[in-house]
Amino acid sequence: MSSPAVPATCVYRRSGIHDAALRSGYEACRRATRATGEIEYAVSLLLPPPLRTATWALYGAVRAVDDLADAAGPTGEADPGRAGWLEAWISAFDTDLREGRGSDPVRQALIHTMLTWNLPPGFLHTLFEELRQDVHGRQFATWEEWRRYNSLINTPLVLRAGSLLLRAAGLSAEPEAIAVSVPDAAVAWHTAVEALYLTDALVDLSDDLGRGHVALPQEALDEAGVCRTDLLARRATPEFEDLVRHLADRARTWLDHASLPPVLHPAVGIALGAYTDLYRLRLKAAADAPAALLHRRPALPRGARLRLLLPARAKAALAWGLFPFPIQPCPPELAPAETPEGPDEPEETRSQAARRPPALPPPPHPSGARPPRLPAEAMPRHVAIVMDGNGRWATARGLPRPDGHRQGAEALVDVVHGALEIGLKHLTLYAFSTENWKRPADELQALMYEIPQVVLRLVDEELDVRVRWAGTRSRLPADVIGTLLQAERATHDRTGLTLTMCVNYGGRAEITAAAARLAQEAVAGRADPGSVSEHAFARYLYVPELPDVDLLVRTGGDQRTSNFLPWQATYAEMLFLETPWPAVDRRTLWDAMEQYARRTRRYGSVPRIPAQTASLRGQEAPTR
Repeated sequence: MSSPAVPATCVYRRSGIHDAALRSGYEACRRATRATGEIEYAVSLLLPPPLRTATWALYGAVRAVDDLADAAGPTGEADPGRAGWLEAWISAFDTDLREGRGSDPVRQALIHTMLTWNLPPGFLHTLFEELRQDVHGRQFATWEEWRRYNSLINTPLVLRAGSLLLRAAGLSAEPEAIAVSVPDAAVAWHTAVEALYLTDALVDLSDDLGRGHVALPQEALDEAGVCRTDLLARRATPEFEDLVRHLADRARTWLDHASLPPVLHPAVGIALGAYTDLYRLRLKAAADAPAALLHRRPALPRGARLRLLLPARAKAALAWGLFPFPIQPCPPELAPAETPEGPDEPEETRSQAARRPPALPPPPHPSGARPPRLPAEAMPRHVAIVMDGNGRWATARGLPRPDGHRQGAEALVDVVHGALEIGLKHLTLYAFSTENWKRPADELQALMYEIPQVVLRLVDEELDVRVRWAGTRSRLPADVIGTLLQAERATHDRTGLTLTMCVNYGGRAEITAAAARLAQEAVAGRADPGSVSEHAFARYLYVPELPDVDLLVRTGGDQRTSNFLPWQATYAEMLFLETPWPAVDRRTLWDAMEQYARRTRRYGSVPRIPAQTASLRGQEAPTR
C-alpha cells in the first residue's frame, strides 16, 4: 500500500518555499523518496512541513547521486560514461553551492536545504568520495571494512538528518558535539546506523547482484559457508538462508540496543520509533523468505505496516498540536539570476530603463588584439583586482605620485572594456581602502577626484556595465558618495558586467559590520542565532549578491591581499604580477584569465578529471 497523497502545495507554502523552480526541485526529491524509500517517505509524513521537505531533499538528492555511482554491470566493470556523469554532478554541486544557486532542480533543493538549516557540506564530500569508489565495484573483505565504510558514509549522513530533528527540540548543538559529551549516545547512533544498513544490504541484494555486487563482507559469507559465485548466479542454498536469518537477528539486536536520545521533541521520538519499528518489520519480511531476496526486494506486509503507521500518525499529530514546532528555519535568499528585474520592479525604474538607449559595445584595443576563447567550464565568473603600483610607476618616471593615479584610471577603463569583450560577469576593483587615508594629502585629493571621474566616464560611455559600490561613507567627500550612488541608480538595469568598486573598503570592517547587523536582528527577535548559516550571514555584507571570487589578481609586485574581500575570496585562485597597475590593459586581464583556465581547482578535494584547458597554450595543467 502506498503512502497517502501529500498536499504538496500546502507543505511547500508552510515551509517557506514559494519559488516555482525551487518547488519543482523539492517535488523531484519527494517523488524519488516515495519511489525508493518506502519507510523514509512514510516516516517523513509524521514530521512538520519544514522538516518534511528537508528530509525529502537530503534523501532524494543522495539517491540521485547514488544511482549514478551504481554504474557497474553484471561483469563488475565500471561504466566510464556513468562515472563521468557522477564527476560532472559532483563538480556542478560544488559550483552551485559556492554560488548559492542550483543549475539542476535536485541540486537546487539540496543546496536550499543545506543553507536553510546550516548543514556543513563535509559529509556530502565524504559521501561523494566513497561513491567514486563504488563506481568500480566495492567489495568488503571483513566486517571491519564494512563498518569503516558505514562510519565514513552512512553515519555522517544519518547524523546530518539527526541534526534537523534536534532542532525540533530547540537544540542547536550538532550530533557530533553531543556524542563527544555523551559517549553512550555516539555508540547508540553508530549501532543504529549499522543495523539500518545491514538491513538494506539484505533487502537490496537482488538489485546489487544485478550489478555484480555483493554488499555483505566476504568474512560473513565465509563464516556461513556461502559461495559468492552461488550468490552471483542467484542460487539459493541452505547456507545462504541460514546466513540471512542470522544477519537479520544481528540487525534486530542492534536496533534493540539503539535507544533514542531523551532530548527529542515528543513527536520526533514517535517518528523515530516508527522508523525503527518499520525496519524491524522489514527484517522479519527478509527472514521469512530468504531465498526470495535473490530475485526481488521484499515488500512490507500491508496489514502490519498500517498497524504501525496509523497510531503513529495520530500520536504525532497530537504531539505537534500540543508542542508546536519551536524553530523556524532561516530560508536563504538564493543568488539572483543574471537577468534584469521583472514585473515587481518599481515603475519609475522600468520607465527609466525603457528610455535608456541600448548599451554600446566597448571600443576595440588600439593594437587590434581580440580576447581569447575560453571553454565555458574554465571561465571565471568573478575576477577581483588589487590595483597596486600607481605611485611607484610615477616615481620611477620622475613624476608626482598623483600622475600615477591618473594613468591608473586609464588602465581601469581599458580593463573594463576587456572584461566586457571576453564576457566576464563580475569584476571587482580595489580602488581605495580604509587604510589609504594614511597617504599624503595631495595623493588623497587626487584619488578623491579620479575615482568619481572614472566612474562617471564609464556611465557616460553607455556600456552594458552595472556599477556597484562596496564600502562605507565615513570620511568620504559628499560628491564621491553622490557619484557612486548615482552610478548605481543609473546602471541598475544593465545585465552584462557587474563592476563593483571597492571605495573606502576594508574586509574586516565589512565582516564586523555584517556581524553587528546580524546581532541587532537577533536582539530584535528577527533572526534566530541557532539558524544562522554562512549564506544567511552573507546577506548582511555590503553587496550581498556578490558571488565568491574565482580569481584574485594583484599588480605592482607585492604578494598579499591587503584586507581585500576576505569573505568572498576564501577559495580564490591567486595571481601576483610584477607589472604596476598603470602599465596594465585588457590584455593583462585576458592573460590572467587564461592562466586561471589552466589551473585545476580542487576546493579541498582531489582532482578527478584533468583540466581540459591545458591546450590553450600547449602547457600541462598544474595541480596546485
